[in-house]
Amino acid sequence: MSQPLSGIRILDLSRLLPGAYASQMMADFGADVIKVEEPASGDYGRFMPPHGPDGMSLYFTAINRNKRSITLNLKKEEGRDVFLRLVRDADVVLESFRPGVMDRLGLGYEQLKEVQPGIIYCAISGYGQDGPYSQRAGHDLNYAGYAGLLHYNRGAHGEPAMPPTQLADLAGGSYMAVIGILAAIVGRAQTGEGRKIDVSMTEGVMSLLPLVATAYLSTGKAPRPGYSTLDGGLPCYNIYEAKDGKYVTLAALEPKFWHTFCTHIGHLELLPFHIPVGPGEREEAMDVLGTIFKTKTRDEWVTELAEIDACVGTVYAIDEAFNDQHAQGRGVTVTSGSAEESFQMLRSFPRISGVEDEQRYAPPEMGEQTEELLREAGYSDDEIAQFKTGGVI
Repeated sequence: MSQPLSGIRILDLSRLLPGAYASQMMADFGADVIKVEEPASGDYGRFMPPHGPDGMSLYFTAINRNKRSITLNLKKEEGRDVFLRLVRDADVVLESFRPGVMDRLGLGYEQLKEVQPGIIYCAISGYGQDGPYSQRAGHDLNYAGYAGLLHYNRGAHGEPAMPPTQLADLAGGSYMAVIGILAAIVGRAQTGEGRKIDVSMTEGVMSLLPLVATAYLSTGKAPRPGYSTLDGGLPCYNIYEAKDGKYVTLAALEPKFWHTFCTHIGHLELLPFHIPVGPGEREEAMDVLGTIFKTKTRDEWVTELAEIDACVGTVYAIDEAFNDQHAQGRGVTVTSGSAEESFQMLRSFPRISGVEDEQRYAPPEMGEQTEELLREAGYSDDEIAQFKTGGVI
């Protein structure tokens, strides 16, 4: 069975996490991803620690499998000409430059669609292609702050807390790019027309707050952090410390789960506090539950409550998550890296029938397939030699 994106060619000019992770997801599903890198420096991610025994950045390795790499100097006319030739046979161009950079190079969407009318052009940026902040420098943390997410992610003393992962880069950038590109591919199959996709990572983070946003937009009042239905406002939907200092998740949101839980622990007096409404009821119920959960260890609670269907779970550290019997049984990792140095990495999600979890290409060295790709594009050995001499590749 062929891969879902077999036959789709993506030219990826992006650097760092958002674009690289997006193109790897599509590469894992069969797309032919060509990583276009600047000859002098390449993707900055190549140089980020930690590094493996072979010297390659593990950060880079984690998000660049199943791709080929070509170095191309787009500041030179010859480099732009080569890129335009590659565009003729491409389906998607993915970039993450500051808005306007590609237009100034003569390689913006309007120019590319003259060469390839069906081209799908996806631009990932922090704040979008227009608007007052479009030219501002920024990174993941900035976008999460502007989107309102950090306000609702609080530390022990009520201060905005650092997120444990790059939510803006991944959820706001990578996933939004993949969704947009796949939607555009489906649309092009129906109309033959390409599309321009404007991915603002700030807006992508806003999309992660639909309940908070709706509460504000419908009432004009911003919800108080930690007091809404699903962010700590309910005793039945919360995190509790166990006897051993580890934590248990309780998510008995539906009345049937709450009834099952309260019955099992022998505290039917808690049943009326499923959705507290009176003054102090929330705090009172949470104090009682906090005391109850500290009578046993985390694993004792999880083991005991696993069979009663009450929506109780664990808070794992990353090593525990990967070594859990369920993750092991499902097989959440694949072998990646080179023949000389291989290691386990996260597999692609979601699981699609017929998609093989094998690595077609190891994460490429910078420009590793430059000559191969130029020959595929019809360039002769003499022309390739001239490109080398002229600093084009």
